[in-house]
Amino acid sequence: MGRFALIRKKERWSATWLGNIVKILILLIVVWIYVVNIRTYLAPVEPIEARVLVVEGFITDYAIEESMHIFNEGNYDLMIVTGKKRIKGAHLDHFTNDGEYSAATLNYMGFDMKKLKVVEVAFDVTRDRTYYSALSVKKWLDKNLPGCRAVNLITLGCHGRRSHYLFQEAFGETIEVGIISIESKSYDPIKWWSTSFGFREVTNETFAWIYGRYFFFPKDSE
Repeated sequence: MGRFALIRKKERWSATWLGNIVKILILLIVVWIYVVNIRTYLAPVEPIEARVLVVEGFITDYAIEESMHIFNEGNYDLMIVTGKKRIKGAHLDHFTNDGEYSAATLNYMGFDMKKLKVVEVAFDVTRDRTYYSALSVKKWLDKNLPGCRAVNLITLGCHGRRSHYLFQEAFGETIEVGIISIESKSYDPIKWWSTSFGFREVTNETFAWIYGRYFFFPKDSE
């Protein structure tokens, strides 16, 4: 054919039936590894030595109660609860953010409120809420506890890996962050794929972690 031909013959390699079977087996192995390990990976429990316990305000009542036990047993000096604007129920009571609501729950459970501080985001965030909550806590610590060099963070279930990363990003190198992911009771953690809630939770947090880790480039709030 001439140099201006529109098509040409080209030799290429393709998999045999055995090669296709091998590719399918590799894919199945990758899926199996994901299913077995991803929930544990997304919900780490890696506490460090710290006197300050930070609790994400959105967590459930049973997680709040467990946070109180962790605080008391760990001999912490201060619990900080993050607060973001509530998206449900705010018209029915006087709590404007989820941190205040969680603090009231702790008060009802008998927590020593002298050792608790609610730190709310100073503006209405609609995205990247975890990061801006962390940034608010960091600014509060810099102003009120400038000597703080380590905190442990409590969150719920598969949110743990992402929260840990974003808090450490916000805190920088000056404050080390440990993580305690409280087990979600909304689905079987071993067979998370067997319920719609568990499947959505784990798969959504998988993509959210990938976004937060590789595609999120934070900018400090005003």
